[in-house]
Amino acid sequence: MTERQIHVRVEREDGAFWATVDEYPGVFATGDDLEELRVVLEEGICLMVAEPEGAVPDLRVSTLKVEPAGSLASATLIAA
Repeated sequence: MTERQIHVRVEREDGAFWATVDEYPGVFATGDDLEELRVVLEEGICLMVAEPEGAVPDLRVSTLKVEPAGSLASATLIAA
């Protein structure tokens, strides 16, 4: 897998962050801060793209770059 830009919808509610990923419907994550959110998103994407026999790829999500509007972030999905 080559590096790929992903679009993350980020919301903040009751002191926590939650997000979905446009390119991976069904991936949902929550976290107390953006770094925790990034790690949980990474885990969700890895499970989404895992092989049927259970081989989970080693992928990384780069630091979330939140847009000025505050509800859309971008990151790069990197094969580790």
